[in-house]
Amino acid sequence: MPNSKDKPPSYQKYRTLFIFFVLSIFLSVIISYKPDRTLPEYHIGDIPSKSIKSKYETDIPSLGITIKKGEVVVREGEKVTKDQLTILNALKEKESKEPFRFKFFLSLFILILLVTFLIYEFSSKNIKKFKLSERDIVFCSSMSLFIIMLIKVMSLAIENISGLSNTNLMYLVPIFTLGIVLRIALFSEAAIIFSLLTAIYAGIMLDLSMPVFMYVLIGNILASYFSERCESRSIIIKAGILTSFIVGFLILVFHIITGDSLLDLPSKIVFILINGIISSFIALGILPIIEHIFDYTTNIKLLELANLDNVLLEEMMIKAPGTYHHSIIVGNLSKAAAEAIGAHPLLTRVAAYYHDIGKLKMPHYFIENRKGFDDAHKDLTPSMSSLIILSHVKEGIELAEKYKLGKKIKDIIKEHHGTSLVSYFYNRAKESEDPELFVIDEKDFRYPGPKPQTKEAGIVMLADVVEASSRVLNEPTPKRIEKHVQEVIEKVFLDGQLDECELTLKDLHAIQKSFITILLGIFHQRIEYPERTVFNGTDKKLPKVSEDRDKAAQKIDRRVTNLFKATG
Repeated sequence: MPNSKDKPPSYQKYRTLFIFFVLSIFLSVIISYKPDRTLPEYHIGDIPSKSIKSKYETDIPSLGITIKKGEVVVREGEKVTKDQLTILNALKEKESKEPFRFKFFLSLFILILLVTFLIYEFSSKNIKKFKLSERDIVFCSSMSLFIIMLIKVMSLAIENISGLSNTNLMYLVPIFTLGIVLRIALFSEAAIIFSLLTAIYAGIMLDLSMPVFMYVLIGNILASYFSERCESRSIIIKAGILTSFIVGFLILVFHIITGDSLLDLPSKIVFILINGIISSFIALGILPIIEHIFDYTTNIKLLELANLDNVLLEEMMIKAPGTYHHSIIVGNLSKAAAEAIGAHPLLTRVAAYYHDIGKLKMPHYFIENRKGFDDAHKDLTPSMSSLIILSHVKEGIELAEKYKLGKKIKDIIKEHHGTSLVSYFYNRAKESEDPELFVIDEKDFRYPGPKPQTKEAGIVMLADVVEASSRVLNEPTPKRIEKHVQEVIEKVFLDGQLDECELTLKDLHAIQKSFITILLGIFHQRIEYPERTVFNGTDKKLPKVSEDRDKAAQKIDRRVTNLFKATG
């Protein structure tokens, strides 16, 4: 019977289409909306307080002329003439007939829906890393809608200021926020695709303006580029400023190519610089809200969680010191391995810190936290002991949700044991098995999974097993450490635990080498210093010098394991 949680592709597509349907309605309403600014009654000889411009292209048959959109009908301070009054009355009549242009709204809705869905479908099928969940689509659509609303509100608020047009005002709107936030919260592919869509929406709204389209697209792509691996809040400020400088230079180049007047160029560049600063501060302000609402784990949040003064880590240090020490070492192993294969070092390290937080519920049932020689499992059946061990994953997920660690860390907690076997208690259960009365089922002693789905989860799994098993090594010489790491990785690989993540044999070879390097540093031998027993003298000397670790380390690269030899 299929899992009800596994939705068929068609179901997912309908849900996505519905999200874009709602987005298209909102965008069409925003773009179509025009405030009710009915012209007041004028008479011949009246002097308007400000210049009156035509909002539509209007034919005036009685005068035999056509008034273009944006053309000044009466200038500020001038008296209204008979011909001007005729034009004003014609404009007023046209305004009263078009309070809301339904045909324009419907056409716009169809255009936006088709463009959005087609670009998304093409990207999801042809761009390997462009995989968005429904939550991600809602988030990206909301950010696009937010930017379009900012553009609309700003243009409506200042469009009548003398000397400024909608196109110029575009440079004052903090549009770079989109690229910064999407890159930090998701990934570059999402930032590029939704920057493209938002640029199309903005270009349509501002009279099919190609300069506006290019400005929004290039500006947000640059903003997302400079926000890569954002591990401090200052990087967001730098991203906005660097983007504004480059876009300002591109605007200058564009003016030179097109031969446009350079008179308004200084004001555009000033607007762009202001845009970059405001965009950065808006991104800083809304990122914590986004993390909370959409359960995203950004690099900034990871840095906060990496602080060893975190409540959960402090509690682990007090209640489960063995697990705490184990987690710190797993974090160091995981970070080194992630750097070696180009995975996410910060996410891997922080996830390793929290991967065993479920042991806080019953720490004394785990051997690393055992005090003295008391065995908490001695009065329990192997099945019950196994159940307690297996439950730490479920309890870890519950703690991750309670303390809002984020989906990425929660997934790694869920996957770091995959479907591996609790072999110690399984073997004990098999020893007492009576085939005539009962049969021990291996699946009852396996973790529920799922298996690691990402490189980071696979690394944490390997680091966890390698660190835990290395504690029982007798005389951990470089050769024994190397052999031990090789055997552990081979065992996990052959058990099929890495089948669903993207780790290749070449990656496993690099991970193995990084683990060996870290473990050699942990288990290095030391000189045993003389013991001083007599004042101003020594009683005995024990000059045992450690083996030459440098020579041993140089041999590591030459000792390639059997399984991964071809990928070295």
